[in-house]
Amino acid sequence: MANYVLTLALKTELWQEHILEKRLNIARMIYNSCLSEILKRHRKMINSSEYKGISNLDKKEQSKRYKELDKKYLISKFELNKYVKPMTQKFKKNIGSQMGQELAERAFATYEKFKYGKAKK
Repeated sequence: MANYVLTLALKTELWQEHILEKRLNIARMIYNSCLSEILKRHRKMINSSEYKGISNLDKKEQSKRYKELDKKYLISKFELNKYVKPMTQKFKKNIGSQMGQELAERAFATYEKFKYGKAKK
C-alpha cells in the first residue's frame, strides 16, 4: 500500500508563529532532557561492576539480571514519565502533561533502539 504526504503552507499571523515556535522549542528541550537523563542512567549502569559481571552467565540468567539492573538504575518508561512530570508542570501553559508524557515515551523508544543496537548513536 502506498503512502502519500500532502504538505500545505499554513497561513498564520506573526503572533501565531511565535506561539508555535515557542511550543516546539519547549518540546525539543523536554525531549533532549529526557534522552540525556536516560542515557546518563544507562552509562551509570554500564560502568557498574554488577553489569560487567553479567557477561559470563547463560542467556536466561543474563536477561533476568539486565532487567534487575534496569529496575535498580530506574530505566523504564514509567520512571521517565515521573522524571518529565515536573517539567510539564513548569511549562503547563504551553505543553500539556499528555504531550510531556508522549515526549518521554518517544525518548525512551529512541533509547531502546540504541540499547538493542538499532540506532547509530
